[in-house]
Amino acid sequence: MLSFFLFAYPYENSSIVCQKTPSIRKKKNKKRRFNGFFIILMTFFILVVNSKYSLAQSISADSTTQINNFVSSPQKSVHTFVHWQQKGHVVLERYIQPFALFNGELADKEQLAQQLLKVLDARGLLVVYSEIPDTPNYIDSLSGLPQYILFNDLPEVYLRKVGSEWLFSESTIEQIPVLYRATFSSTLEAFIDRLPPVAKTEWMGLYVWQVIGLFVWILLALVIRNLFERILTQYLTGWTKKTRIEWDDLLLESVQKPLGLVVLISFLLLSYTNLQFSVSINLYLSKILSISLSIASFWVIYNLIDVFAEYLTHVTGRTENSLDDQLVPLVRKTLRVFIVVLGVIVILQNNGYNVASLIAGLGIGGLAVALAAKDTLANFFGSITIFVDRPFRMGDWIKTSAAEGTVEEVGFRSTRIRTFYNSVVSVPNSSLANSEIDNLGMREFRRLKTILNLTYDTSPEQMEAFVEGIKAIVKANPNFRQDYYEIHFHAFGAHSLDVLVYVFFSVPDWSTELQKRHNFLLEILRLAKALKVEFAFPTQTLHIDSHIQGKLAERPSPSTDSLIHQIKSFGPNGENAKPEGFKLYEKGSEVNYGPKKP
Repeated sequence: MLSFFLFAYPYENSSIVCQKTPSIRKKKNKKRRFNGFFIILMTFFILVVNSKYSLAQSISADSTTQINNFVSSPQKSVHTFVHWQQKGHVVLERYIQPFALFNGELADKEQLAQQLLKVLDARGLLVVYSEIPDTPNYIDSLSGLPQYILFNDLPEVYLRKVGSEWLFSESTIEQIPVLYRATFSSTLEAFIDRLPPVAKTEWMGLYVWQVIGLFVWILLALVIRNLFERILTQYLTGWTKKTRIEWDDLLLESVQKPLGLVVLISFLLLSYTNLQFSVSINLYLSKILSISLSIASFWVIYNLIDVFAEYLTHVTGRTENSLDDQLVPLVRKTLRVFIVVLGVIVILQNNGYNVASLIAGLGIGGLAVALAAKDTLANFFGSITIFVDRPFRMGDWIKTSAAEGTVEEVGFRSTRIRTFYNSVVSVPNSSLANSEIDNLGMREFRRLKTILNLTYDTSPEQMEAFVEGIKAIVKANPNFRQDYYEIHFHAFGAHSLDVLVYVFFSVPDWSTELQKRHNFLLEILRLAKALKVEFAFPTQTLHIDSHIQGKLAERPSPSTDSLIHQIKSFGPNGENAKPEGFKLYEKGSEVNYGPKKP
């Protein structure tokens, strides 16, 4: 009966069996005192005790087998370490089993286990049992050794197989105090231990001291950011004002706010573990802060692109070629797109996503995207064609079938043209690359072709003097092309004698061309007045009396010497030569326009 009782009682370890033994011995002693068969009962008692002792050894062996089963694989060992430290499941003898390689006292093992769990929870390293191998003979694929690293973010903590057990390695045990000191502030922990019991009561799932600490934590981060921005402004602003370059001022202005945000998030990321939140809160908090830090860092780089583009503009402004000026907007846009794409890839990679498979998936769908965005791709390759072929430059005056005006910017999709009525026309680069472009801005000379109409009463001598006088004006003006021009008595018109003027200006832009044309036409007008040549306009003359013809015949003509003298006066260094334009008053003189009205 006693043997049946011993087998039926659900023992869990040998210590329980040892606790049962004295009581059973007392019961048997009572039976022996009340029984006359002392020797028989004594013999029975000895047999029972011996059977019980052997049974205790068997149960102890079974219990050891059960205990060893807790660390028979990486998954079971991690489960034993984590599960038996949770509230309502705390069993010291079990959660210290993975620390069997530590030769210290039981209290030291307990402290190591608790410290390691607090480090994992504070860093948001959530244990997912299904991802841990449950194979006793697991081999690490990288090292080829029977070991398992719990988290890639914390390679110092790993299990290794010792015999048939998976235990925390000696190096892991040595690193636990180091990791604990790196995760938690000893000063803050000492302060928390001295808090009154009220501060350690729970409120909405958090301790009261954690709620207060959360407020102080955020407030301190904002103060640190403001101090950093103020120091950055005070010390660097004075330095940038002393320099002659302008892009360093833009540099300070661009990075001030992003760097302040980087400092704020870095402080939060380095100190959030001291609040000792649960592992689920720390998991999301660490991810949010790490992603925010990556975004803030790439924001700094993104703003630096504008500074770099401003510096390139400053450098290219010194060169005579405007091709490099056209490159600056393209470089700016390319770098911006590159930084955005790189930032997305880095953030995805740091959060455990397989970027290689993602890019491969995008490559598979690339054909569909290319077909759907064929116009966009055509415009992109059109911009490359424009850049390589260089049919125009920034600031050139061009004329196409779509628009006419000055080129302001060449983008990836379109080219922006500022028209002469001050609107902006965006022409797709694909159509622009396939159309005819008349680049008026690349003209070496700007042509002027006009017909001057003289009255029929102009004498041959005056006509010859007028033509030679215009040639002299052209020769006296360095803004004209001197190797090629045509000025001739051209035709007998219906109402005038026509003189052809075909000349070329050597000027950089349209505004200068208009000014030089203005000066040239004024010179012609002054020449005509000096030669007493009159310009004709469409008229009809009705002769009523022949007396009019007699008066016309009596009008004296200038002498040949006078005409030659006038021609020379309009030539180079002549007294009447004014190639820069005729002005009614000399520089420094004043014209009185009368009293001002009140």
